[in-house]
Amino acid sequence: MTEAEPYAWWPDLGSVVRALRQAGHAAAAEALEDAVRAGFSSAELLGGVGVALRRHRRLRAGLDADGRRAWDAVLADVHRAYPLARLGDWLLRLFGRG
Repeated sequence: MTEAEPYAWWPDLGSVVRALRQAGHAAAAEALEDAVRAGFSSAELLGGVGVALRRHRRLRAGLDADGRRAWDAVLADVHRAYPLARLGDWLLRLFGRG
């Protein structure tokens, strides 16, 4: 996948990947790109991106303002596809794991 391919159709995801790389979190950026490559359907893609964001949720705080805004937008897309994921994310934050 080239640098620009996934970002043409999901620019917020591209912003998150770039922000993670700029903040020195290449492994997290690669996890998001791997989720995109592994998704055969939109459901798999959104699910994989959601899992990657949850695994690396603590990195969000270290991103610049644009990166955090894009992170929130991508997570909102995931929550629209999987409404129960919002509850899980809320519980993680409530119990200090997010």
